Amino acid sequence: MNVEIQLEVDEALARELQEMENQFASTSVGEAAGTASDTSSTGSSVGNAEGSSSNTSSQVAREDDIDPENMTYEELQSLTEAIGTESRGLSDELISFLPSSTYKTRLFSRKEKRDECVICYMAYKNRDKLIKLPCQHQYHKHCITRWLKINKACPVCNEEVFGS
Repeated sequence: MNVEIQLEVDEALARELQEMENQFASTSVGEAAGTASDTSSTGSSVGNAEGSSSNTSSQVAREDDIDPENMTYEELQSLTEAIGTESRGLSDELISFLPSSTYKTRLFSRKEKRDECVICYMAYKNRDKLIKLPCQHQYHKHCITRWLKINKACPVCNEEVFGS
């Protein structure tokens, strides 16, 4: 039941974005930012997910007239403002809250068992800086920092670092 509601909301959002994109393609660059903000404030509601299936199929069959390869910098800037951006990773501030430590080699450690970072596949060396995630997986500090700026989940178990 929850999945069906989410699908309806996603479909409504996709339709609204398609309308914005069509309006953007039909207007000049100077008018695009104003049209996008007008559409978002007076456009269709995300909660209204009902529509005819023929309308959906015609939207899928129609190609958009936007070609980023042939757009100027200003046109790309306006398109970004109209569509928006969403970061899927974590901020530097959130990453700084994760516990860090320094790796220490054991004096009588077996050479067979080597701890390694699964991101870069390099064995941990003495005094390497490590970060341990809440799921207890640990990585080189620089490796996991780069990873978490792109993706907010552990690369091994896919558990979100700061919950959902």
